[in-house]
Amino acid sequence: MFIVGLADDVSRLRAQTKFLFQLLGAVSLVSLGAVLQLTPSYVANVLITLFWFVALTNAFNLLDGLDGVAGGVGAIASFFLGLYFARQGAWPHAALAWSLTGATLGFLRYNFHPASIFMGDAGSLFIGSTLAGLVVSSPTSASASLASVVFVPLAIVAVPLVDTTLVTVTRILAGRPISQGGLDHSTYRLVELGLKESQVALLLYAFAVGGGLVALFLTGLDAGLGILIGTTFLVVMSLLAAYLGRMKVAHTNHPSRAKAVTLLVRNLIYKRRIGELILDVVLIALAYYGAYRLRFDNALPLPYVDAFQSTIGLVIALKIGAFSVFGVYRGAWRYAGIVDLYRIAAAVLVAGLILFAYGEWRVAPLAASHSIIYIDVLLATALVLTSRLSFRSLEMLRNWFLQNGDRVLIYGAGDLGELSLRRLVNRRELELHPVCFLDDDVHKHGAQIHGVPIVGGLESLAFAVDRYRIKKIAIGTTKLSPEAVAAIHSFAEGLGLKVMEIGFGVRWIPSALKTLPHKERSTPAGPRSA
Repeated sequence: MFIVGLADDVSRLRAQTKFLFQLLGAVSLVSLGAVLQLTPSYVANVLITLFWFVALTNAFNLLDGLDGVAGGVGAIASFFLGLYFARQGAWPHAALAWSLTGATLGFLRYNFHPASIFMGDAGSLFIGSTLAGLVVSSPTSASASLASVVFVPLAIVAVPLVDTTLVTVTRILAGRPISQGGLDHSTYRLVELGLKESQVALLLYAFAVGGGLVALFLTGLDAGLGILIGTTFLVVMSLLAAYLGRMKVAHTNHPSRAKAVTLLVRNLIYKRRIGELILDVVLIALAYYGAYRLRFDNALPLPYVDAFQSTIGLVIALKIGAFSVFGVYRGAWRYAGIVDLYRIAAAVLVAGLILFAYGEWRVAPLAASHSIIYIDVLLATALVLTSRLSFRSLEMLRNWFLQNGDRVLIYGAGDLGELSLRRLVNRRELELHPVCFLDDDVHKHGAQIHGVPIVGGLESLAFAVDRYRIKKIAIGTTKLSPEAVAAIHSFAEGLGLKVMEIGFGVRWIPSALKTLPHKERSTPAGPRSA
């Protein structure tokens, strides 16, 4: 893979040629006996191994867009992979993984932003293929649990794999070629959010460290709990990728003519919301299994294992059906709010009542332990609602990280004040940063609106301006007396501060026919009388 990458750096190789050599490298590993033992079928295991090698090798190749990203993520992944091998007693694999960590860190000294040397395909293909080969050739893979074999490696290399998945899905939906380069990777999308290149690298390092810690945590769990925690981590990473997928980025090529398969996938995802449906199925299953695990500290008793297996399909069908009836799938994630909470809670509660009745009738373990159903209702509501609020939460986190512009005091902490805050935050081109509220209602003092404190009333104006280094004052209420408005203006003029009023008026638009000249007006055609 190093030689292939070096040849690609010197003289551009076609994407198909690179893929062929990657496939040959994977076949070489398989021929030497390095096969992931995931299923009873040897043929299926071979195909999974080939896919794993090619996918991870390409993932690091695609991740190498900004200075230091691929090198830093590779160093972190190899370090945690070495810890995993050491805990399994696979010391030769641990030694090779840690050797890769040291070599990559030495290179990263000169590759971090601003870089003086660059990795190229020779480095990225080498790192990806080495990590992939270490996983498939590990002597512990044949005897380890499914959670260790699947989720530990996935958690460790989640960052490059999620980036590759994001690029692949968004390009397929847009009808763009997957093999060509572009600016639609997660690194460039994070830059588009307003982060600097060094901040993007550090953020991805943090995600890589988080994945490594999750992987180490999974090694001490049983298979069921490991699958539960591992799936939850991958769901969180998928939601992060979905949020980044909403960003509009520049493309270096025009979309090709949409194929029938592309149109079908696009219709399924955007019109039928199949992605949202699949996510809910996963979350419902996680909540139901999590309810059993919270009910019992250790492994589940055999009757409850049978009860879970016999009712999991029913639970998924009940909740998905209730979500459809209560209109959960009508809302837009970006604007999820209290109405969505009511819909989700009502749907889960109705599904729980039906499951309660069915358990009393047909499932003895559920009839003997109602707490499982109670915990499931709480967990399902929390998980589904968290997924719906994820985009708004990430947007708030983004605004918190990108606090720039003139510091603004908003006078009025009512409904118009809250709308003023949202408007100033969403309109980044204004370069205004709300930092505090003032309001005449003493009962609001000390509270917060979207994390912005209400520090006092009109008497606290001088304190707030000095304490929060205010540059502008925004009036976000219509209830101020003329005397209070005059006092604010007088105070602001004395300190050289600007005062603005954020309006939310309603204006009726006259009919277009009334504004046209008489000759340009047209009458709709209708049936002529005899």
